[in-house]
Amino acid sequence: MKLAFGLALCACLTGAVLWAQSDDFAEYQGWMKSNAATVADISKNLTAKDGAAAHTGVRKLQENLAMVMAYWQSRNVTDGVRFALDATYGVAQVDVLISQSKFDDAAAALKTAQGSCANCHMAHRDKAPDGSFKIKIK
Repeated sequence: MKLAFGLALCACLTGAVLWAQSDDFAEYQGWMKSNAATVADISKNLTAKDGAAAHTGVRKLQENLAMVMAYWQSRNVTDGVRFALDATYGVAQVDVLISQSKFDDAAAALKTAQGSCANCHMAHRDKAPDGSFKIKIK
C-alpha cells in the first residue's frame, strides 16, 4: 500500500514538474517571438528615423531580456545569463544612440546586440525534426 502510494505520488510530482517546465518553455517561446517582432519593428523605425517608436521598441526588448535573464538565472545557466546581459547592454547602447538621433549607428548597435542572441541560440537551442525548437541546458 505504501509502495503504491509512493509511486502514485512520484508520478504526480513528475507530471507537475513536466507541466511546469512546459509552461515555462511556452512563456520563454513567447518572449523569443516577441523579441523577433520587436527587433523588426525597431529596425523599421530606425530606418524611418522615428526615434519615439524606436524607443518604445527598445523598452519592450529590455523588458523581455530581463525575463530571459531571470529564466537562465533560475536554472543556473551562467552563459545564458551572460548572453542576455550582453544583449541588454547592447540594447541600452541602441537607446543612447537613438537619443542622439544617430539612427544608422543605432541600427549597427542593434545588429551587434542580436549577435548575443544568436550566440545563445547556438549554445542552447536544438531544432527538432518537425521544425520546432527545444531548449538545451548544459
